[in-house]
Order: sequence, then C-alpha cells, then structure tokens
Amino acid sequence: MTNQGTRSLGALIEEVRIEREFQLRHFDAVDAKAGIILGFAGALVAFAPSGHFLLQATRYVASVSAVLALWTFWPRRFWATNLRPLRDLYLAAEEPFTRLRLLDTQILMVESFGRDLNKKAWRLKLAMAVLALAAVLTALGTAVD
Repeated sequence: MTNQGTRSLGALIEEVRIEREFQLRHFDAVDAKAGIILGFAGALVAFAPSGHFLLQATRYVASVSAVLALWTFWPRRFWATNLRPLRDLYLAAEEPFTRLRLLDTQILMVESFGRDLNKKAWRLKLAMAVLALAAVLTALGTAVD
C-alpha cells in the first residue's frame, strides 16, 4: 500500500470512529426520549378520568404507547471487535492490511448500528404518535363528559 493510501486509510478509520460515537449518542438520546414518552403514557393510564367511552379509550391507547416506548428500549446488540482473534490473526500481518481489515469490520458495525437505530427511531415515532392520539382522546373525552 502506498504512503498516500496509508494516509487515506487513517482518515477513513477516523471518520468511522466518529460515526460510531455519533450513533452511540443517538441511541442514548432515543432511549431518553422513549423514557419520557413512557412516563407520560403511564401518567395518562393512571390519571385519566373515568366517564365517557373516549376517556376509557384513552387508557387503552396510552397503554399501547407505553408498550411501544418499552419496545424502543429493547436491548440492542452491541458490536465490538473481538480482540483476541484479532491479535492472533493479524499480529504478523502488514500494518496497512490489518488496518484495512479493521476498517472493513468497523464499517459493517456502523451499517448494522444504523439499521438498528432506524428501527428504534421508527418505534419511537410510532409511540409518540399513539401518545398524541391518547392526548387528543383525553381532551375530547373531557370536553364531551
């Protein structure tokens, strides 16, 4: 590998590292938002007044939102480099070859994290939409009652 290729490889490895850190922060942010939705959904389930059937429906819809928020929390796979085989396989290899293999592996991790993150974000959006519906039902039910 040329000197230019080695510099490019280093830049790519750094970019992949930055992307992995961003994804981990995004995972944490989605979990935090799911916790907020879970709290509000739980409050609606617990404190929705009884009376009109819309108010009863509020409890069911808010329960669905809570379940969706919990689903967002579902534990994710945490991909990490298996260091022992890495040492055993690549210790004698040329450094650029080893760095390229590491880069390829980390790119696969980023792609997998991205798919998982998109699924989590979709579930969070769904939980928010269902919670909004529960809030509307609460307002309508309270007005009608």
